Amino acid sequence: MERKWEAKLKQIEERASRYERNPLSPVYRPRLSKSEEPPSIWKLFHRQTHAFNFVKSCKEEVHVFALEYKVGDGQRIYLVTTYAELWFYYKSRKNLLHCYEVIPENAVCKLYFDLEFNKLANQEADGKKMVALLIEHVCKALQELYGVHCSAEDVFNLDSSTDEKFSRHLIFQLHDVAFKDNIHVGVYTRNRNFRLYKSSKIGKQVALEVAEDNKFFPKQSKNISEENQYFLSSLVSNVRFSDTLRILTCDTSQNKQKRVECFNSTRTKAENIGGYHCSPYPEIDRFVLSLVNKNGIKGGIRRWSYFFPEELLVYDICKYRWCENIGRAHKSNNIMILVDLKNEVWYQKCHDPVCKAENFKSDCFPLPAEVSLLFLLKEEEEVTAAETMNRDTQNPHEPPSGLLSEDAISDAAWDNGLDEADFVEATEDAELAEAAEGGLLGSCGADAEIPDELMLQVLRE
Repeated sequence: MERKWEAKLKQIEERASRYERNPLSPVYRPRLSKSEEPPSIWKLFHRQTHAFNFVKSCKEEVHVFALEYKVGDGQRIYLVTTYAELWFYYKSRKNLLHCYEVIPENAVCKLYFDLEFNKLANQEADGKKMVALLIEHVCKALQELYGVHCSAEDVFNLDSSTDEKFSRHLIFQLHDVAFKDNIHVGVYTRNRNFRLYKSSKIGKQVALEVAEDNKFFPKQSKNISEENQYFLSSLVSNVRFSDTLRILTCDTSQNKQKRVECFNSTRTKAENIGGYHCSPYPEIDRFVLSLVNKNGIKGGIRRWSYFFPEELLVYDICKYRWCENIGRAHKSNNIMILVDLKNEVWYQKCHDPVCKAENFKSDCFPLPAEVSLLFLLKEEEEVTAAETMNRDTQNPHEPPSGLLSEDAISDAAWDNGLDEADFVEATEDAELAEAAEGGLLGSCGADAEIPDELMLQVLRE
């Protein structure tokens, strides 16, 4: 008993001595944690639609990425997280090796190109010269059509070429200029999966790296590493709203066919819509029209732009110029109505030079209940807790447990959860690429016998 007491006393004396040598501060000053680990938002979904629904329900600035899961079948799982958190796990390149940015349909985006050709079938072609020539012509067209000055120094040039295939991604880093959406860029109309900087296709070894002839260099920053800057520059939908940002449009024949009169609150006067079809949120369109159709004034929506990073709808208003800043209508300058989908509020800004110089922004007003309810979406078919990240037990330098393990998600779960359109598009792209690489598209002549296996496969499909 005495020995236990002596040991306890000695322990207390040692602790007292330690406190004497290192006294506590008389005033407690809270400090931020030195840990670089970002806030945790990391959700996995089988279906792309569910991932985007979850994005709409988040107050944080999150984005959708696609992760290739199994070799040969085009299966992908969809990740919702922030740019900062993805980079935290992605930069080590130990995991998350096959990742794609999902470029949202209807969202403002950068101009970008996905270029490739079969080297064996085009042995005379000089890929580098062709890329340089394309950049030169695109820059010339931007200058002539839009008055936008740019050069090869404004084009992030990424390379993933192999001995068989020449492959490049070009992402234009235009200052205060972006395109309205994928349709106006002329690439795709759906949510498109665009491979991330430093990622490779599953089953392939070649990653997307800075090209040897790249002339773009990001601005140096004290807080962001050069590699992180390259990563952020490579993201096509990473476009922020600003009063000085110009939104470019390209009036293609497809756009002309899609023009509808959904912006007119009475659906009788097409002049209110300015030739643009409705946004992805027609209920909000109608609400905005109600704001600019009052007191005998019939305003309209000239056009809308959607900024995915901020979940922000920006409406350019026509025939209604009342500005809260000056308490009256501007004589010639138009106003904007901005709808913040995350915070469910709207506010007014305008194109007037004086208001811009003052950085004017009106008070924020809540969206009406019938509109706000649209964004209180219930999360559907989220993956099980075992497939998401447990922050309490996870190594902070490793991505979510089981993320790339083939045992993490059963075949049955995939069969029940695939987006058929995305799966078909991915497999078609892969099949066409493989066919081009192997020369299969022209391997059978007119008199060649068609293999029985091929005929049976066509009949099954």
